[in-house]
Formats: sequence, structure tokens, C-alpha cells
Amino acid sequence: EEHPDTNFTQAAQSSNIVTDKRCFGGDRNPENLVFVFDAVQCEANNLLGVALSDGTLRLVNGRGICVTILQLPGCQSHLTSFGWDKSGYRLASCVATGHVVLWDIDFGSGKGNVQPCCRAVLEGGHDSGRPLFGATFFGGEKEDLLVSWGVDGKICVWDSYSQGQIGTPISVLVSKGDYPIYAVDVFENHSRNGSSASADTKPLKSIIGAAGGTEGGFIGLPIYLYDYM
Repeated sequence: EEHPDTNFTQAAQSSNIVTDKRCFGGDRNPENLVFVFDAVQCEANNLLGVALSDGTLRLVNGRGICVTILQLPGCQSHLTSFGWDKSGYRLASCVATGHVVLWDIDFGSGKGNVQPCCRAVLEGGHDSGRPLFGATFFGGEKEDLLVSWGVDGKICVWDSYSQGQIGTPISVLVSKGDYPIYAVDVFENHSRNGSSASADTKPLKSIIGAAGGTEGGFIGLPIYLYDYM
């Protein structure tokens, strides 16, 4: 199998994720302050991931030490969110340009060395230049799928084991340009009778809940449920 790192340079250079625009600073932020857009701790590896406005994703251990920095060369857009898979060996970062970047995390000998490797750049599903609000892995024990959502009102499903530059998602579940999607959650039913499934059993159905829109008020936002077979 081809190692994901062999696709890294081509995917980064050929994608419009590479831009000369400054990711932070400017007239609205003259002091070049770096802001945190998302932070999630992974239970599997006990690392805290932090998505920053300077375009980097930093992994911090339990002692507060940054063990590695994830960033695509030439990517100058801020990160809006990211998500771990269950194993702690993969993650997906969301970029304000409308891209999703898949990463593999290599822990080496397990003595504290952490080496990130870009697996894929996902584009073409969401509107270019419009920020994403999140991505999450799902699709059975191996989490073969990834769902992403954003301000463009789209919910896209991707192959989470993609490599290189991917221009089209598996499916666009929702596309409502005037209805930004702020949050998505996935529930997977592994059997018809509610009993637990074996490790090799794929779920019969994934139920995706989405919240967003512009008509929200003090009582909250409406939630829509979608079945993904």
C-alpha cells in the first residue's frame, strides 16, 4: 500500500488550500494575536489537540508540552475545528477555505515521539472560501466515513481513508445555501434488535442530527435528523 506521505506534496501544491493571504493579523488584529478555535482531548492517547487561528493544529500532552505541530506548507487560512477518530491515530482538521485535511499520527516507539503525516486534502464538496464548522468520523468500528459541515449549509460524507487530493465527496447529504450548519452528531445502530454487534459487524443505519439555520432565537436552533444507510 502506498504510504500517505507520498501524496502530501502533490495534494498540498495542486489544491487551492495554498494561498498567499495572511491567516491572522492585519487591520482587525494588528498585534497578531493567535486565537483558539477548537480544543479536543483524545481519550485513546491522552493528547489535547488545539486548532489555532495561525493555521496550525498543535498536540499537547498531559504535562502541557506541545509534542508536535500539524500544518500544511503554504496554507495561510485559520483552522476552525477538528476531530479525532476513536483509535487516536487519525484526525481531521477543518480549514476556513472550505477544505478538510486528513492526518495520520505515528507514535513511533511510544516514548513520546509524535510524527504527523498528511494523508489527504478533501475539497470540492463544500463551497470554496467558506469556513467549515466541524468534521467527525463514523461508519462502524473502523470508522470508514467522515462527515463535514459548514457555513455553506452543506453536509458532506467522505471516505475517511482517502489519500492525496480528493475533489468530490461520496455524497452531499444536505445543501441549503441559506441555512448554515453549526453542529452535527452521529448515532449508529448496530443491530435491528438493539443488541450489541461484533467488532466486524457494520452498522445497519447511521442517524445524523444537524442543527443550524438563521431562524434561531433565545430558545435555541432547530434540529433535523437524517438517515444514512
